[in-house]
Amino acid sequence: MKKASVLFFVLISLTSCDYILKSSSSDHDDMVQIDSLRKNQIIDDKNEHGCEVKSGYKWSNLEKKCVRVFEEGYRLSSVAKDSLGNSNNAYFFIAEDSLRAEVFLPDSKESIVLTREDESENFKFKDFELKQKGGFALLYDDTVIFKPALARDLKVIESDEPEMKGEPEGMKKDSTK
Repeated sequence: MKKASVLFFVLISLTSCDYILKSSSSDHDDMVQIDSLRKNQIIDDKNEHGCEVKSGYKWSNLEKKCVRVFEEGYRLSSVAKDSLGNSNNAYFFIAEDSLRAEVFLPDSKESIVLTREDESENFKFKDFELKQKGGFALLYDDTVIFKPALARDLKVIESDEPEMKGEPEGMKKDSTK
């Protein structure tokens, strides 16, 4: 009986300590922090130019507007592979005057604008060079870091259309005639 009463007393004291240590104000503080996180997420959804980053938009210094580079740009694949054997992609645009090009590197907030004097030269900016002979390639310090992306042609094994067994209802021949 003594053991049961000691156990009962310990359980009651632990429960009451838990109740006393938790106050309604700490619950309210947690709620305020969650609300402020949600507000920050909404603010962080756009960059300084107003582009919706989570929707894949980046600011183009050539176009002077928000663009989705993976839809509108030309793709280059990185020469180096990650630990899973995948390569990252860079994208580029060429201005209408053909004397400027803009490159969007993976995980970079700002693009790089490269220029050239005439169409026979490569695009250059500091140690970067966008070379076009033999397919576009991006070089850094005379080393190829992005090469032309190759299209993967996947074989279609089956049709997307459901297979029909027998003749369709409207196509059956009338055997009564």
